Amino acid sequence: MRWAKPLIACVLLLLLAAIPLASNLGFSYEIERFFPEDDSDASFMNYFRNQIERDDLFLLVGIDNERSIYDSAFLADLSAFTMACRNLPTIESAHSITNFREPLRTPFGLGFRTLLHVEDPARYTGDSILIHTDSRIYKNLVSTDHQAVNVVLRTLPALRQEQADSLNASLISLLNEFKFKKTHIAGVANTQSVFVAKIKEELLLYISLSILITALVLYLLHRSIWGIIIPLTAVLASLILFLGYLKLTGQLLDIMSSMFPMLMMIFGMSDLIHLQSKYIDEMEKGKSRPEAMLFALKEIGLALFLTSVTTAVGFAVLVTSAIPAIRDFGLNAAVGVMIAYVLVVTFAAALLSLFDSSQLQKLKQQRRVWDAVASRLYHIGQQKSKTIWVVTALVVVLCLTGMSRISTNTYLLGDIPKGSKVRTDFIFFEERFSGVRSLELAVLPASGKSLFDIDVLETIDKVDQFMATELGLGGLQSPALLFRSLNKSWSGGLAENYTLPADSSLYPLFARYLQKDKRLAQFAVFDQGAQVGRITGRIRDSGSDSLSMVMQSARDWIAQNTDPAIATFRFTGSGMMVDKNNTYLRKNLIQSLFFAFFAVGFIFALLFRDLRMLLVSIIPNLLPMLVAGAALGYLSIELKAITSVIFTVSFGIAVDDTIHFLTRYKLERSRGKTVDESIKETFYVSGKAIILTTVILVFGFISLVFSDFTGTYYVGLLVCITLISGLLADLFLIPQLLYWINPGSRKESAGRKAS
Repeated sequence: MRWAKPLIACVLLLLLAAIPLASNLGFSYEIERFFPEDDSDASFMNYFRNQIERDDLFLLVGIDNERSIYDSAFLADLSAFTMACRNLPTIESAHSITNFREPLRTPFGLGFRTLLHVEDPARYTGDSILIHTDSRIYKNLVSTDHQAVNVVLRTLPALRQEQADSLNASLISLLNEFKFKKTHIAGVANTQSVFVAKIKEELLLYISLSILITALVLYLLHRSIWGIIIPLTAVLASLILFLGYLKLTGQLLDIMSSMFPMLMMIFGMSDLIHLQSKYIDEMEKGKSRPEAMLFALKEIGLALFLTSVTTAVGFAVLVTSAIPAIRDFGLNAAVGVMIAYVLVVTFAAALLSLFDSSQLQKLKQQRRVWDAVASRLYHIGQQKSKTIWVVTALVVVLCLTGMSRISTNTYLLGDIPKGSKVRTDFIFFEERFSGVRSLELAVLPASGKSLFDIDVLETIDKVDQFMATELGLGGLQSPALLFRSLNKSWSGGLAENYTLPADSSLYPLFARYLQKDKRLAQFAVFDQGAQVGRITGRIRDSGSDSLSMVMQSARDWIAQNTDPAIATFRFTGSGMMVDKNNTYLRKNLIQSLFFAFFAVGFIFALLFRDLRMLLVSIIPNLLPMLVAGAALGYLSIELKAITSVIFTVSFGIAVDDTIHFLTRYKLERSRGKTVDESIKETFYVSGKAIILTTVILVFGFISLVFSDFTGTYYVGLLVCITLISGLLADLFLIPQLLYWINPGSRKESAGRKAS
């Protein structure tokens, strides 16, 4: 207290240094950060990408002509646009119906011919018939109704954020120049640029909304300008220092990081309200400012420390996750907890000590109101014990039923903002073409064989036919398809010869052509040594569970209809890894929660030195997580990376109020009071701060429902539900558990009152 003003000055200097760092914090959209590490499929995917190429290099540009595409003016513009796309930054190639070429044998060697004669409208009818029957074009470059076209752009791999932004801006500018009626864009580069821009926008929105909402609630509670400024200043200071820490450690913000403003509010505001309430209460009892602050820190200092440590531990156990994004989120959240704690017990305490109770709170009648609320809550626990147990049992049953309905059937559309153009564009490609989602099948010839061996190509061709006809794979590319295309060209372009060559002598010739002329393949489908190949295409997004069944049926068919002594096949690619992520989420969620409960239970055991208190501390913290899980099930919210952290957040929130309740109870018991008297005093002393904290945090977190990201919206909704359920568990269930582990304590209290 003697050094309050110098301490405040030091923190302000730190903030001046941290503000430039926080304002220059970068953003990232790396889908690989959500893939599990140390996984055989992930390792194989990385190997496969190094041998051939990534499966997410395409950028789709859909152009809807609102009538037949066979219009000379439209096709002329499309041809010019396709050519112009090649000059866009980070674009390696551009393919559309206007520059689609198929190989043709000529007296001078291998040549190419156009399938659509753009400059000869008289041939459009015949061309359209050929296009409709060509799987390389139909539903790939031309829509099912022949009213829209698709321009497939191939990008450089692993675009940096500034590259993706530049490409997206240049592409939109180019589309505006050509003035097509309706255009649509899909692909990683576009999603990356749009998502990061949205994350930046929403991050500012959350901070602004949380400040406004919290300020309003604080004003209604205190009717004091300093009662608003001090809490908000402390919380904002902890957020700025935390963001500065992220910048100093070279980290970037992502879609999960957008929750940090709300989490920092939880970390800081919860402890700060308890400290401020106790400080005001002690001054109203006649203590001076230094005495009141010293007493407040002595009375609740242990609780503040324990809430921070247990919450940090709850987040820190996420470092056991195999998913880097969740691991980093847990570690950073744990650091954020401790930053908020240090700021509360130093900076916030110093600020508060400069003001007396009349400056921090103008509502003199508030003590009487809170005393009445505390008395009512205490008597409900006394009089409605059986009702509380019955309601708790019913809630648990309903929660378990709801949790059984939790789905991990995620969609690529799931996190795309509702009403956004990205979502509209995605649906366009789903409905009019073969979809956006890539499906990748690695081909591995048996030892001593090559992709270009006849029996290997025949096997690949069988799998091609199955994938196209049974799974609906569109835009299919494979080594066998290239040989079929060359065989057709060798026969003068006759459609009936779009098969593998019957003449075995053609195979070595075609292999030399393919290795020599890269124009024959739109995307790479074999490595330099012809030892690794791939079957690739696009499929509609029917959900991860459905696609998992699709891939399993393909595995079963391949096992029954191919010979592993010739070649083996293995699904890979980013789409498959996104789906596999769900399995890891379930496993890591259970593992992380187990470690969190164990660590928190250990802390409680050290604090109370009574194993029975473990039940009292753990059971109320289970209930909010059961409620969160039930909400996922009943509201049909998919369990994925961003929604999975709800359980960790729920645990941290529930533990905070439980610790404040039980440490106050322990303190009262150490003063010689009975169980019942200690519970009653806990309601009067700590009940106010517990309720205030929950009210403020609910109103703060509700701002997340304004998010356009579905995952973030549900996080806001579910955390609010969890906050309320955690509060109810602490206020009604903990007293019943305390009576339960202390048989006769309720009767003893009743006897004392009667005497």
